[in-house]
Order: sequence, then structure tokens, then C-alpha cells
Amino acid sequence: MIAIAKEPKAIAYLSPLKTKIVKMQGSQKIQVGVSDLRQAFHTHFQSAEQIKQISAYLLLFYAVECGLKSILLKRNQLRTTALIPDPTLLYESGHNLDRWVKELKISASIISQTPNFHLAQGGSTLNIEKAHQAWRYGIKIKPEDEKVLVEWLNSISQ
Repeated sequence: MIAIAKEPKAIAYLSPLKTKIVKMQGSQKIQVGVSDLRQAFHTHFQSAEQIKQISAYLLLFYAVECGLKSILLKRNQLRTTALIPDPTLLYESGHNLDRWVKELKISASIISQTPNFHLAQGGSTLNIEKAHQAWRYGIKIKPEDEKVLVEWLNSISQ
């Protein structure tokens, strides 16, 4: 086996495979139920209302994420997130609120289209999934885009 691993083709194949296995082992998610998610939604949402600016926006983002996940569990009569049949929802799209909205088939008449945004410095268009990272790390978002993001998150939480 060691001789095989020294072959360039074997290394090219095994290296990405090893990386995926390590990521899978280290990325086990805590499984939560509907009541946990609902409680998290209320806790984060209430806290977001009491503070200002970037920390409030981050909590609002997480509140909405928990709320959407609890709706999915309830609609599908699932007790915990471990029972979600499509693991990519949690592992690849856990923070992708646009995907959760689409998965739940929330009508455009209820909420507007998921907004994109731009960082205050930079210029590339980023999707909602990256908003929590910007807020978590204190990276400034263009004020007009941030206003739209927060309004969109608030519209979902109602």
C-alpha cells in the first residue's frame, strides 16, 4: 500500500479523498429538534431587538435560520435535524437561507426575493449565505445593502 501511495496518480486520487474524510469526521453537527430550534429562534430574535448594529444583525440571521429549520422539521414531521433526508441542507447549505426558503416553498407574495449584497470595500456580489460571515467577523457591508438584508430577515421572522 505504501508503494501505491507514492504513485502520482494514487496521490492525486487519495489526497482529496483524505481531505473529504477529515472534513466529514470533524464536521459532525449537533442534532436539534423542533422545540430547540423554536427556542433558539425566540432567544436570538429577542436579543437582536435589544442590541444594535452588527451583533443584532448576526443574531437576527441565526434566529431566521433556526426558525426556517424548525418549520422544515415540523412540516415533515421530523423530530430532529438528524432525520432530514437531504444532508446537504445542513452540511453544505446550513447558512444558505435562500435554499431554505426555496426548500420550504415560501411564496414570493410573503417575502421578497432573497437579496444579494456588497461589502463596503470590495465589489463582488455576495449571496445571503455570506452575510452571517461578514457580520460575525465585523466586515462592513454597504449600508444600503445591509438595510435591505435586515429588512428581508425581519420579513421572514414575522
